[in-house]
Amino acid sequence: MANIPNPSFVGHYSKNNATIPNIYNGMRMEVLDRTNELLFVGDVEVLSEQMIEVVRTSDLLSPTITDGMPVSVRGFNAYENCGVHIDGTLAKLAQEQDTAWIVKELDIKGKDTGRSFSRQPIHAQAWVQPEASNQWLPCSVVNASAGGVCFRMNEPLEIGAQLRIRFNLGRGHEQPPLEIEIRRATDRRTEYEYGCEFVNLNSDVDTVITRTVIRLQIMQ
Repeated sequence: MANIPNPSFVGHYSKNNATIPNIYNGMRMEVLDRTNELLFVGDVEVLSEQMIEVVRTSDLLSPTITDGMPVSVRGFNAYENCGVHIDGTLAKLAQEQDTAWIVKELDIKGKDTGRSFSRQPIHAQAWVQPEASNQWLPCSVVNASAGGVCFRMNEPLEIGAQLRIRFNLGRGHEQPPLEIEIRRATDRRTEYEYGCEFVNLNSDVDTVITRTVIRLQIMQ
């Protein structure tokens, strides 16, 4: 369970009969283009019915991010255990910098209790360590997000099993192991595919996850 600080709620409203969950200061959001490619990850600073202000906490993943480009914003409210999906138009808060952005002309798509963040297709090597084991087993990453990871390997594992995972991020990029729990398992005959969620979260772990997923995306 995430270690969630007491929030400062900055918005809760309905528009076009689509209700959005409470959005609070520091809430993490992913900003994607309309083809579902991740542009950057940031934290919410301000919300109104007209716009969301997001302070970027990751690298920019696209050199073609421009004012006025259509985007989708995805976030997760850990208190209400639901995701929030909003479309809008991206703009810099100040032209001389690229850290603070606003998403305006909001079109609320609603909320759901499914996956909180969009999974980005990623092909990378990783290793997992089952509980009560000293052995690291190789696996192949299929996709990853700020909420979880999907990988394939030869060994059968149980749904609900907790593991540690570490990724091959390239020379000079160290990543401490992250804890995951298997939520879905699929037998693909020649190998098994596992959909997992990051667990035992806190602000420090959140930072590691964000940096890891962004680094994996950059490596593609």
